Amino acid sequence: MSTRQLTNVVILVNDQHAHDALGCAGYGPLKTPVVDRLAADGVRFTQSTCACTPCLPSRHNLFHGLYSLQTGIYTNSHRMLPEDIPEFTMGKIFSMAGYETASCGKMHWFPYHAPVERDRYFGFGYRAGHFYETGEKMDTHFTAAHRNWREALTAEHKAHGISKGGDSCAADYVGFDSALPLSKYSDWFSAERAAEFIDKNAHKPFLAVCSLNYPHAPHVPAADYAGMYDPETVPLPPEEPEGLTDAEDYHKFDGLDRDGLKMVIARYMAGISQADACHAQVLDALDRNGLYDESLIIFLSDHGELLGSRGTSAFSKYNLYDQSIRVPLIIKPPKSMNAQAGITCDSLVSLVDILPTVMSVAGIEGCHRLPGIALAPHLRGEKPERDVALTEYVAKGNKLFTAIRGRKWKLILGQHGEELYHIANDPYEFENLVSEPGSADIIATLKSHLLSEYQRIFRSNAEDARSFEHQEWSVMMDR
Repeated sequence: MSTRQLTNVVILVNDQHAHDALGCAGYGPLKTPVVDRLAADGVRFTQSTCACTPCLPSRHNLFHGLYSLQTGIYTNSHRMLPEDIPEFTMGKIFSMAGYETASCGKMHWFPYHAPVERDRYFGFGYRAGHFYETGEKMDTHFTAAHRNWREALTAEHKAHGISKGGDSCAADYVGFDSALPLSKYSDWFSAERAAEFIDKNAHKPFLAVCSLNYPHAPHVPAADYAGMYDPETVPLPPEEPEGLTDAEDYHKFDGLDRDGLKMVIARYMAGISQADACHAQVLDALDRNGLYDESLIIFLSDHGELLGSRGTSAFSKYNLYDQSIRVPLIIKPPKSMNAQAGITCDSLVSLVDILPTVMSVAGIEGCHRLPGIALAPHLRGEKPERDVALTEYVAKGNKLFTAIRGRKWKLILGQHGEELYHIANDPYEFENLVSEPGSADIIATLKSHLLSEYQRIFRSNAEDARSFEHQEWSVMMDR
């Protein structure tokens, strides 16, 4: 594996972040100066999607560059056996290429309850966690460093009826205002560790991942962000029509009306702004070391959030509707690429494209082994295009469902049967057109594109297999 170590790579990850909830996207009064700076210096992708929802499988898609049909990871309860984790993962690839590597914050590569012996299975040389995650050997983590702060926030959660997972009931989404400042949150701790790693390795090539919990529920703004947004000024989704296909899916979040939804969104926005402030520490480290201009910086989320877009009780990423599967994605390239800056790109892109992109920009060979598309041409204004983007989801009962998303049309092969939406005209997917005249031809076309994407996936596997044909070999070799 040859390298041209042109640039440092920094990946900033938020959790459960709606694709359009960015200041630079005009989301009400939302303030996200870090994200806005990256968008001004790079490209904001407006049609990016995760390859699988929810968290754990999506993170495998991101860091392996593989679809779930290749990894076998579809839910937060799935895990790879340590011996099955591929060598071709982001941390291992960059470590092998001579980069210093760090993953700071929430990674969620194993179920938290999985009985896995801890080690550096994913190849990152330094690991700082928001707590001691199952399966990952930690150099440090927030609970060990600041147990009293963790206990204080846990006590607040218990007093307000917050569930253990943080997204299992209406109270989790309504949230509350914490008495603790942001500097005592685990997200701040994770970003501090990422900034320290950059300071320590400023004169070496490095890959640094800073992955935060927010704005994932529970919506608990820190004391210095509480009340940052007036519920009366936040953007609300349109009211849903009666008779939606999935109208009965969200009863565990019952109890909110449109006024209550305003408070949920106000606290969600505060969580986004405090995550942005945490990421500012990472950019500050790049700035003070003179590394910002020539670093490849990527901001993204593992999945989106319905956030009341299909009714006041609709909070979830456990579905295939656009608000759940679309993600924010901004790529700030190194200046030496002479790429465009301050533009938006509406190409259909996926989180499986991130690994081939960072490899391509860093000059690391092997993208042919991956099904994704390297997005470097998009940064120069070119648009290599796929016909559709795929997102998978496994529901209860281990039933596999798929969304086939084109530029105008989207087909969901899901738990409610086939659903067809003209997403260019109906972005909230309120009108299922599956039974309308002419829909059969559209559905057939989208299914044909699905097969083409499967062929792309299997071609990448075949290219990987054929690479062995070019290795030197002789029956006389004794090694």
